[in-house]
This record gives sequence, C-alpha cells and structure tokens, in this order.
Amino acid sequence: MNKKLGSIHMLNIGWEDAIILQSAGHFALIDAGEPGRGAYIVDYLQRLAGHAAVHLDFIIGTHSHVDHMGGFPYILEHPHITVGKAFLKHEPDPDLADEIDRGHYQNFLTGCDNKGIEVVQHNLGNVVLTLGSMTVTLLNGTALTGCSTNEDSLCQLVQVGDFNALLAADMTGESRELEIGKTINGTVDLLKIGHHGLRDSTGRKFAKKLRPSVAVYTNGSSWEVESHDVTLGVKKGLDGYRNLKKIGTTQYVTTDNGGIVAVIDEHSVEYHAIKEFTQKGDSLLYERRDDIVLREITPP
Repeated sequence: MNKKLGSIHMLNIGWEDAIILQSAGHFALIDAGEPGRGAYIVDYLQRLAGHAAVHLDFIIGTHSHVDHMGGFPYILEHPHITVGKAFLKHEPDPDLADEIDRGHYQNFLTGCDNKGIEVVQHNLGNVVLTLGSMTVTLLNGTALTGCSTNEDSLCQLVQVGDFNALLAADMTGESRELEIGKTINGTVDLLKIGHHGLRDSTGRKFAKKLRPSVAVYTNGSSWEVESHDVTLGVKKGLDGYRNLKKIGTTQYVTTDNGGIVAVIDEHSVEYHAIKEFTQKGDSLLYERRDDIVLREITPP
C-alpha cells in the first residue's frame, strides 16, 4: 500500500475560498470564506483531525476581500483552535472603496494580536513553509503597487512528493498570471482556479504553461438558485474553461461535489467529492450525503 503524504481540502462554501492542507498530522488553513463560515470550517477540521483540539501550523489570508477573510475571527477566537503563525500581505489601503472588506482585514490582524500570533506581512515572495511532508511556497508576495487587490492576492505552490498544486487565490490578469507562471518549474498537477473562474482568470498562455491535469473552481450558487448543480455557474468564465478544455484538463466545481479533496500518496493522487452541501436559508447549514460521486463540469 502506498504511503499517504498529504491532502488538500477545497471546501464547499459557494463563491468563496477556504482550503485546508493536511500532512503527517499537521494542518494549515488558507482563507476562511465569509462571516458565518467559521463554524463549519472548525467542525470540518475537528472531524479531519479526529479530536476537538486542532493546531494550525499556519494560516494564510490571501487578500482582504470578505469572501476570503470573513470567517477568520470565529476561528481565531475558538477555544480549541491554536495557530502557530499567520501570513497576510500588507495592504496600506485595503480596498478603500469597500468598508466591509477593510474591516475584515483589520479583524484578521486584531484576532491574531489577541491570541499573540505573529503575523508576517512583508517580504512574502518565495517564503517557503513546511507542513509535514508538504512544502508550501508563497507566490505573488511582493508589496502592492497600485493594482487591484485580486490581482495582487497571495498564491501558494504546494509540493508533496512528485505532486505540484498551484492555489491561485483570486489572482487575475494575463500579465500577472504569466509572471507567476514563470516562477514555476514545469507543469502542475492541480490548479485551484483564480477568482472563482470568472472571465478575468486563466488565460490561454497561462493554461498552456501550467498544463494542469485537474482544475478546481471554488464556485457555487447554492443560495441563489434552487439547484446545487452549478455546472457552469462558471459560465461567466467560459474563456478560462475553454482554454483548459483544449489542453485536456479535467475540471471540477466545488459546489457540484460538496467540496473536493485531493489525496496524495507516494506515486499518485486521487480526487474525491467531500459530499457536504450548503443549504439555502438564513444561515448556512451542512448536510452529509453519501450518494454523490465526483462529477466533472458539464460542457455548455
């Protein structure tokens, strides 16, 4: 039997990001969705770890937007969750036009300060972190230069054994994609699509450079429509979908599958549906289902 080296859990929380890394009994969290998602993320972590007390070696806030930062205060305040270190790019004026996002950026910093957690905000380009058997390299870490917060969001290259994954946060724009692509030696096995698969992500040259075997859209509309089948809620981003389809990439959407986990061993990687679906209502609830098989995006 091959030895399991680690796993990447891309949770189903709709048009938001929350990604858990796991390797050799170590855990890390990249983004935490909107406010109200923290309770589910903690519950998932505890079930994954098999006990209530969970230590996160590190947490990463990729950028100041509420759909990535909003759930962190609940997690940071939780009595059973501890954090070793935090990473968040310094944003001198985080989305000044959006008071909500600016507040969640500050909430992240305040939550870390209240728990005595060191927050690293500068010189993040090519910072290399170790998580069990995983190596996590931070990309797009240079200081802000006036471009959009999405374009400047912090990305991660996750390497474990022979497996490579690029978690592209909300990175957008052809020039920035190609700049990040040049820092990656060779291709990747998994691409977590930037900006939920909207039209400004995953350009043709970027797709051809990385040639991912699998791509995952953190995408969904479970509280907007009556169906969980959002098979092209990514229709807004058909250019990226077509660019990846041309090179043979298998593409999945988190909401279609109740979340997606990549399980990596010494010689291979397997992808599974997490089988947990958000439900429509005033507050998000989660229902375990055992009859969902991993489904690819249905072509339009």
